[in-house]
Amino acid sequence: MHTKIRIYIVIFFQLILSLAAFDLYAAQVRDIRVAQQDGVTRLVFELSEASDHRIFPLSNPERIVLDVSDAALDASVVNGLSALTSDVLMRVRYARRETGVRFVLDLAQKVKAKSTVLAANATYGPRILVELEYGERKPATIVKSLANLSKEKRDIVIAIDPGHGGRDPGALGQYKVREKDIVLSISKELAKRINAVDGFKAVLTRSTDVYLKLRDRSRVAREANADLMISVHADAFTKPSARGASVWALSLSGKSSEMGRWLAQQENSADLVGGISLDDKDQLLAEVLLDMSMNSTIQMSLDVGESVLGKMKNVAVLHQHTVQQAGFVVLKSPDIPSILVETGFVSNKTEAKNLSSRTYRVKLARSISEGVVDYFTKNAPEGTLVAWRKNKQSSYVYTVSRGDTLSEIARRNRVSLSTLRQTNSLTNDVIWIGQKLVIPAG
Repeated sequence: MHTKIRIYIVIFFQLILSLAAFDLYAAQVRDIRVAQQDGVTRLVFELSEASDHRIFPLSNPERIVLDVSDAALDASVVNGLSALTSDVLMRVRYARRETGVRFVLDLAQKVKAKSTVLAANATYGPRILVELEYGERKPATIVKSLANLSKEKRDIVIAIDPGHGGRDPGALGQYKVREKDIVLSISKELAKRINAVDGFKAVLTRSTDVYLKLRDRSRVAREANADLMISVHADAFTKPSARGASVWALSLSGKSSEMGRWLAQQENSADLVGGISLDDKDQLLAEVLLDMSMNSTIQMSLDVGESVLGKMKNVAVLHQHTVQQAGFVVLKSPDIPSILVETGFVSNKTEAKNLSSRTYRVKLARSISEGVVDYFTKNAPEGTLVAWRKNKQSSYVYTVSRGDTLSEIARRNRVSLSTLRQTNSLTNDVIWIGQKLVIPAG
């Protein structure tokens, strides 16, 4: 009997310890905000629940340590710590401690630090306010908030156009394969994979078996402000031996005819080319702007196409090993890079069988998405989340020395003066010895 009681007691205490372990980190640090105002940098640590804390200074080098008890750091906050800087705050580091988290604030100079607990309200949870007071006087301006910083950056938008549809079945192949069904399946899988990558967004011109005019497909992409349009097709030929996937971009002859169409519409149109309206331009200027836009668009289309082909060759037999060019109407968006992917010949028995297989279609979609993501990761458009992350990873902190000027620092580091100002939230070119500047990737 006594033995059983001892066993029950052991089990009881084990249960208590288990429950305690679940509650070990009762609070989460959800966000950290930084503000600069009149010689004071303020940091707000927002928590999911109230938690005890302590704060103390360290010297040589100058630091402020903040210990938050019974708390853990949210993963989204960890990824953005390097973005937290101000005139006096060089960086924020953190480390896990027994039942909490320690923040170390690395400073550019000695400060007077104090902390205040702020109660939860209708907008925010419980907060710990840390104020760093020092001599430099600056106008009030909000610097950064980790929770909102990445949200301000836009996604790279990929418009995906499944060819044909509705009353237009497209090519009819072996084993009763219909092009419109095959390309819709591949396009949906491609969109799913694009959307799974943070910083990318896919838009389908059609997600059901409906018919769209060719110009309407480009209109969907333009209204979505797409960075790229991918038209997905399956080929057919009179000879059943023809096989292989291929990627196409607009040809120079196709460009010429499309320029004529756009310029002919100029009198009654407010169409945009690269964000510039042509309706108020004279004929010569409109021709120059349109020609520049289309040349740039075609070159980017060729570059994206090469990246996609490089991935597709691992899954499909290629009909051509380089990007081909033709005057397809669906590729004729002067302001949107566009490629047409022929996924194979449904008139070929082997490829019709492959394209009938969901497993093969998934592999094909994955290869196309990898090619697109690889290209845009290396060539991310300005203002996108992908570009911001790339620049942040490549940036570093420079300490201003005697004789430095902002323009000279920009020149030495091969970045524009405006970019350097924007990165460091500067309203003018005034800098001082010892100031920390974030130098973005050149």
